[in-house]
Amino acid sequence: MSIAEEGLPMPRVSQQYKDDQRAEILAAARRCFVRNGFHRTSMQDVFTEAGRSAGAVYRYFPKKEDMIVGVATQNLDDVTEVLRTALTRVDGERGVGEVMADLLEAVIERHHDKQLATVALMVWSEALRNPALAERLEAATVRMSQDMAALVRERQQAGTWTGAPADVLARGILSILPGFLFNLALLGPS
Repeated sequence: MSIAEEGLPMPRVSQQYKDDQRAEILAAARRCFVRNGFHRTSMQDVFTEAGRSAGAVYRYFPKKEDMIVGVATQNLDDVTEVLRTALTRVDGERGVGEVMADLLEAVIERHHDKQLATVALMVWSEALRNPALAERLEAATVRMSQDMAALVRERQQAGTWTGAPADVLARGILSILPGFLFNLALLGPS
């Protein structure tokens, strides 16, 4: 006789358990996407990589598109986190070059762990055909630009950094990041 047949309450699955399951499926999807690309990865590939049944995966991701957006969102969050971490280590004496060196080193570290640069390239490409993803990419870019502009303003007010207006300088600094990610994805860390 089952629990339901005996009239006993069904055990509840905690939110932490659900979050962990979702994260494990996304990690498996990420590995598949890095290996085969978004569109050459099948749902069966993800089931196998995750060691989950179709039903278990579809419970969290009804369509492959949902997995793509999930992995892309994680990657955008990771890039934003790397930038914020690098910016919080800035003290009053450090120049733009030192801040960029910290940022690029942090990107390399995260790339080793999660193939950050490879997924970034795929996300940029996918954003050209997926409006929801394009929206998330734009929002993340605006957020990163605002964070960098705030740092530049702070440094300019302290007299450490001079030159162009803060918003322009921030965009210039951040323009280096996509090129670096592109090189890292194609050539690997040097």
